[in-house]
Amino acid sequence: MGWFTASKTPSSDDAFTKQEALLAIALATSAADGNIAEEEAKGIFAYLLQMKMFAGFSEKQMYEMLKKLISVLENEGIGGLVAIAKSSLPNELRETAFVCAVDIAFADGIIEDSEKALLDELQQVMDVSDELGGKIVEVIAIKNRG
Repeated sequence: MGWFTASKTPSSDDAFTKQEALLAIALATSAADGNIAEEEAKGIFAYLLQMKMFAGFSEKQMYEMLKKLISVLENEGIGGLVAIAKSSLPNELRETAFVCAVDIAFADGIIEDSEKALLDELQQVMDVSDELGGKIVEVIAIKNRG
């Protein structure tokens, strides 16, 4: 059983907006160590609010989405959260979600073995090819050196 093994298959009632789905992937990456610090949440918000799809979202709206997703996380676990996010994300945003996860994991400048394992599994769950996944990790590692 891996990081993102869902306890159940999402039903049609289990759906997120594309913004919620992207935030869910970021939240799952942050939660993998068992703790989501307030600073991490603020960092995720700052990161996501730079994206076009979050244009016009207020911090209050982001916190409301976060509360909803934390509730799903508490009830369904990381696997359930990611399963619903994947089923809610348009295919063209799955790679974007993976980039976001890699960037969040690299935020401290290093990748621990547990983070690498998490990203490896997320890459598979999000259907990101090994070639593209390797390129994404390489570029994000370079970005976060400074």
